[in-house]
Amino acid sequence: MKLRSRILSTSRPLAALGLLALLAAGCNEDPAGSDDTDTEGGTDSSETMPTDPSGTMSGTGTDGGTDSDTDGPNPEGFVPLPGGMRKLTSREYTASVEVMLGDAAADAAIPPADIAQEGFDAVGASILALSADTIELYERSATAVADAAVENPADIQALVPCVSANANPACYREVATTLGRFAFRRTLEAEEIESIAAIGAAGQQWADDGAFMTGLRYELMAILQAPSFLYIQEVGEADDESGYRHLTGVELATRMSFFLTGHTPTLELLDAAEAGELNTAEQVRAQAEQMVANPEARTALDGFFAEALRLRSLADAPKNAEVFPEFSPELGEMMKDETLLLLYDVVWDRDADFREIFSARHTYVNDALADLYGIPSPGTGDLFARVDWPEDQLRAGYTSQGSFLTWQSGPLRNSPTKRGRYIQERILCTEIPPPDPSVDLELPEGEDLTLKELLEMHLDQPGCATCHSLTDPLGFAFERYSAIGAMRLFDNGKPVETDGEIIGVGSWNDARELGDVLAADPRTGDCLIENLMRGSLGQSLTDDSAPGVEDLGLTFADTGYSVQSLLVEMAAHPLFRLVDEPK
Repeated sequence: MKLRSRILSTSRPLAALGLLALLAAGCNEDPAGSDDTDTEGGTDSSETMPTDPSGTMSGTGTDGGTDSDTDGPNPEGFVPLPGGMRKLTSREYTASVEVMLGDAAADAAIPPADIAQEGFDAVGASILALSADTIELYERSATAVADAAVENPADIQALVPCVSANANPACYREVATTLGRFAFRRTLEAEEIESIAAIGAAGQQWADDGAFMTGLRYELMAILQAPSFLYIQEVGEADDESGYRHLTGVELATRMSFFLTGHTPTLELLDAAEAGELNTAEQVRAQAEQMVANPEARTALDGFFAEALRLRSLADAPKNAEVFPEFSPELGEMMKDETLLLLYDVVWDRDADFREIFSARHTYVNDALADLYGIPSPGTGDLFARVDWPEDQLRAGYTSQGSFLTWQSGPLRNSPTKRGRYIQERILCTEIPPPDPSVDLELPEGEDLTLKELLEMHLDQPGCATCHSLTDPLGFAFERYSAIGAMRLFDNGKPVETDGEIIGVGSWNDARELGDVLAADPRTGDCLIENLMRGSLGQSLTDDSAPGVEDLGLTFADTGYSVQSLLVEMAAHPLFRLVDEPK
């Protein structure tokens, strides 16, 4: 069921394996909630030694790369992030299959699971090598996709009309030319076309009945296992004026498309790139504006926020059934929808100030969520309605919603440390150092003490205060809410205390006031930009690239913190269009 339909509006062959051989080359602690992790059911191997990818990619010719324009190639003086290549994430893989081969093919796709780094799948995809098991999984997925596509050939026929059961073998060459370009995100060399077409012809000969579609199946498998499909290349060409490298036209088109729509660029966008229509910032803006207006942009941004805000695995949040019998996978999905609806309202319906997601005095609930929160039911059943938070709830924005409060907690109880750490690292982009290995992570004993009192005692232990003083006061603001977001006024028989202060952040009396503090903090806008670079591009920011983020942050502010405008301006900015030497 589509998200918007859930809201009640209140205001409105074998040779292919040879290609895969290229792929074999390697292309914080919480004492109050240590029984939970922040990996969303995936694997965040941030402590694993990464292996840089390596290998060769064809098709790096000049095709109308981005020249300097009235903005200059790099007016802010930052050092661009290094070029290179990264693997498609599973979400990008499936979305690309869908746009190329249709729904049935996408439904059959079974790409390997992503391994997150720095909290994002795309970062892991940029630094981790493929194992032999992963390569085998790609082969299985390509086989399943090809089978589904051959059984439902309409989408291929729309791209390559010659495809039919009785097609001439010459059609394999047309498939390689058109579909290969779509998948590889560039025009193929003649040798590549002949090689891929030969796989189709060989497959047809292997078929007992000599069926064209059997050969097509092998041809599709070859395309879908090729490094040029599975990896995004961002090497660029030397740019004498800036001293760095500008992405070529098709590289920029590819980056834009995955960033803004979540899938491989359309043939029309590749046409524009190869015609030199992405050479200037203004040309890029014009294309980006069209892409942001496409509903696909909303789906792509939903995917980013579902990852960045830890919404993807809410249904599987580990909660003790005896302590929280009301929690269920269905309730977790409702929490996810609540947050996405708030984002939809701010970003798309009203194109409003992004920071409202932290200060909004309204939310979206159905009857079950209203019952959890202890607020009047909208009487809409499973449908969501916009409601104002009652004054006595002292809630505001995303950090008062069940999605944040549930995931940033443990199975048995709240975790002020985890909640505060998330705010520092993912909303303000402040690095919290790991604890000293000598620190005792067990909380002190105290039957009559509140969680806040226990954690404050923990702060007295040597080596604890440095980190916990930056996280716990933030988390205490949410002690009014349980580990699944329900209201609670007492902890261990004592009234909860929610006030706090951190130098450099501000002071607050409750979660609502903290939401206002976060909305007013200038780091919030810059942090969204950093998270977009990591989550959508797989790029980890450096001190040398920070001026580029700061410049984009000023532009973000000038537009009233419009996310739609930010997406366009990011695509046109030198931080997006330039790269340093490939890593």
